[in-house]
Amino acid sequence: MKTRQDSRRFIRRQGVSRHPFATVKLRIRSLSIPASVFFVVATIATDGSDDRRVSLLDELVDSDFVKISRSPDFDHFRSIEGLGEANSIPLDCRDFAASFASLRLKACTIYLQRTFPRILQVQYSTTGAIIGLLMDDAASLILNGAEARAPAFLLVRGSAKCEIVEQQSNLVAFVNFDCIDDRGWPGELDHAQVIATEPAKFEALRTTLRDVLILASHSPDTLVQPDAIESIEESILQAIDLAMAAASPASEAKRLSLSHYLSLIRKFDEFVAVNAGKTLYSADVARQLGVSVRTLHNAVVAIRGMSMHRYMRLRRLWSVRQQLLRGASLQSIKAVALVNGFWHMGEFTALYRELFGETPQQTLSAARKPPCGLS
Repeated sequence: MKTRQDSRRFIRRQGVSRHPFATVKLRIRSLSIPASVFFVVATIATDGSDDRRVSLLDELVDSDFVKISRSPDFDHFRSIEGLGEANSIPLDCRDFAASFASLRLKACTIYLQRTFPRILQVQYSTTGAIIGLLMDDAASLILNGAEARAPAFLLVRGSAKCEIVEQQSNLVAFVNFDCIDDRGWPGELDHAQVIATEPAKFEALRTTLRDVLILASHSPDTLVQPDAIESIEESILQAIDLAMAAASPASEAKRLSLSHYLSLIRKFDEFVAVNAGKTLYSADVARQLGVSVRTLHNAVVAIRGMSMHRYMRLRRLWSVRQQLLRGASLQSIKAVALVNGFWHMGEFTALYRELFGETPQQTLSAARKPPCGLS
């Protein structure tokens, strides 16, 4: 077990000025907050391997400041409304464990989210700026056709649409600032960009957010002390400022080369949505969009991270599920499958069960079951 002396040695080794939570401690030292509060936080937040970071969301509990939302399955999944409008298509519904925690301060809101394998179409929207970062070194995703992993973070100013593919469950943190006047951060209004920074500065930002969440969750009384929240917010801003200052510019050429693919995929998705319930063939879709099948395939691979065949099949399976959840009849499962291009019922059932963790019949039975308490 760590002792207080062990934690102090840890902070001395790292350098007090470089330990983000030490910044918070120094700034609110005059509040006469018990030292035991800081010892508990330092022990939880700084004693750990990557496993501790991944389980950070499980360490949090509801408090006067921290609110936690857990989804039992994809059909009850709720996105983070405070970041904008989002639509998810699951890639794997087995072992579903999505959840998120939110912490509202005075001038910003912090979110910590455990995601799931999915395609995410999101319209981020903020009056100031949104910072997003992966909280685990093993985490990765594809954002607008480019791979994003630590030590890179997302910056959105205003409103921006993003196409994201997550092949695995990730632990992601967001900070939504109400206003960022006079910070001098890069980026254009109504644009999203990925900014790569130095590993040490990135880890300092991670640590700051971890420590703040744990403090607000386990010691909420600390935040009601005079000027405590303002000091915490200033520490978060300073950590981001340092990460921004150490940033290396993203490749503009690569961004421009993907812009055409992004536009094409959005037209493709609109075409699929308009023709929901119809059997679509790749050659017909490409012809309608005015491109070759190869170009459409390359765009899907770049933006969605999978082949066009797999992506179209995923969309068709998701269309079937939505129709079943609306309460089709048992006799119509085959008809719904056929309308969506699945003619081999054995293969269709296997694909459906692999993606959603249940058979089409089980989905339909659950959808037709009356709510609890009703006959």
